[in-house]
Amino acid sequence: MKHIFLSVALLASVAASAQEFEKDNGVIRIKLNEAIAPYGTNSPMITNMWIAGRKVVPHDNAGADFQMTSRSSQGNNYNPTQGGDCAGRTSVLTGSIPNWNGAQLGTPASNGILLGIDPLLYDEPGLSGTCNGGQPGVAPYDMAFGVTLGDGIAVPREAMVVDMSIRKDGPASPDLVKALSELPVAFVDANFLRYAYYSVDGVNFQQLLGSTGPSVSHDIKQWVWNDNFERSGHAIALCDRADAVEQPAQGTCMAFYAHEFTRVYASRRQGSPTELALMSVLGDNSAAPTISDTQWHTARRLVAVGSLSTVAAVIGHAEQNYPASGWARW
Repeated sequence: MKHIFLSVALLASVAASAQEFEKDNGVIRIKLNEAIAPYGTNSPMITNMWIAGRKVVPHDNAGADFQMTSRSSQGNNYNPTQGGDCAGRTSVLTGSIPNWNGAQLGTPASNGILLGIDPLLYDEPGLSGTCNGGQPGVAPYDMAFGVTLGDGIAVPREAMVVDMSIRKDGPASPDLVKALSELPVAFVDANFLRYAYYSVDGVNFQQLLGSTGPSVSHDIKQWVWNDNFERSGHAIALCDRADAVEQPAQGTCMAFYAHEFTRVYASRRQGSPTELALMSVLGDNSAAPTISDTQWHTARRLVAVGSLSTVAAVIGHAEQNYPASGWARW
């Protein structure tokens, strides 16, 4: 993905700031790099997202919202994260291209944005309140986070393409495990999109069942807290209807799609103040399981919104029309 790498190289010459960014194509609206409590500094990720005017990703904390993360072999004990650390300190915006067409999808530059990030280590080994975050300095990696909204011509407005890149600062930086990298991860309003689905082929969806304790359900608000329920496939979707499979032309969903067969998961999380549902696509690559060099590695994901029928159509359009080089496995 030479075009991504060239854009990333330009970030070094763009002055970072506390500027907040917004993109809106009439269907999908996002805000990026908003200030976050308790430190009041700006967090260089998607900090709010709306679908057709309704908020789907609320601004919660440095480890939530909509972002990318990675991990070493130590897992949650060494977790470079786009948003920040578990103490609430935010990662560092190193540069930005507010109008970016580096994804080369035929959309106007005004529909895209690219952020450069020096990540902090989130480092929360469990969900017991233990926080190892706050280590001095940033983690020894560079991240780049590119977003392109559909323009309704070259790309449907129900589509958002996310290009996520990471590299080691040098050979001494701990290797990163691709299968432990969340590309991307979003924490959505569980009172809105509360029903979980996944797709083995990216076209046909089925319920993603999680444990309620005594039983199983695809209703995330009934799931036990904090357990990740994982499946293998190409897509995961959260919807506002319990019958989205039976009525695929009805309702609103947000889906993540990966061109490659990988793992997806969802879980029920406690936000502040909103109850959240986590959804993520993992960065599996058994042929090259770790990032051990100092080159840029980029993963492309498609975000599709609307009914499940619309989601499937947006995925089909992407597979037929996006450059093959953009789907290169990271």
